Amino acid sequence: MRIEELHPGQELTLFVSVNKNSLVFTSKVQEINRRRHMVFADAVFQNGKPISFRGKGVILNVLAATGDDKPHLFKNVSNTLLRRSDGTLCYSLTTIAESVAYNRRENFRCYVGIETSIRVGTNRAAYEAIIRDVSSNGFAVVCDNDVKFPTGSLIHVVLNDQIGGFGEKYYFHLYGLVARIQELENGRIVYGCRLNNHVAGLDSYLMKKERNRLKKNSYSNFR
Repeated sequence: MRIEELHPGQELTLFVSVNKNSLVFTSKVQEINRRRHMVFADAVFQNGKPISFRGKGVILNVLAATGDDKPHLFKNVSNTLLRRSDGTLCYSLTTIAESVAYNRRENFRCYVGIETSIRVGTNRAAYEAIIRDVSSNGFAVVCDNDVKFPTGSLIHVVLNDQIGGFGEKYYFHLYGLVARIQELENGRIVYGCRLNNHVAGLDSYLMKKERNRLKKNSYSNFR
């Protein structure tokens, strides 16, 4: 994919490397200039002032969400902070290089830390647990040491969350087979589970959850 193949309204994640620090911001495509291999995107503000992603040692990579497909990453994108004719500020983002598919499904785990209850197999009994983290193909729950079941057990948990920065509520039923069991130093037990079916909307939730966390860190660290 080329950058001019994006479309207005498409969400963007801006990965900025500055002096070995990695920062993350969010933006959105405003307009496309196909002839110049360029898109215009919303400016990012901090304390009421626009952030310029130019300077010595600054590298900008742009990640574009593409629905259910893998996100596309544009590397080393040239950028300029511009003032448009209506007085608003935006970025021009330019690259002639094609994007690369950004695959984080296999190893990206998003910390959740939400209390829930779990059910095992056909047993109707519910056990208290914490959903520790979730990925596109699995999840891990932490239980007290008196809750024990073997590898291969089918676990059902409900993930109910709201992402503060986006104001969106998410509700998922997760069914997974226990693939890993680990006892922690405090005596509690971690059950790592592999999802046994695709969960619609889970990828979008994970992306926004992580992006919201990184965005909070970025605004406090960017200079």
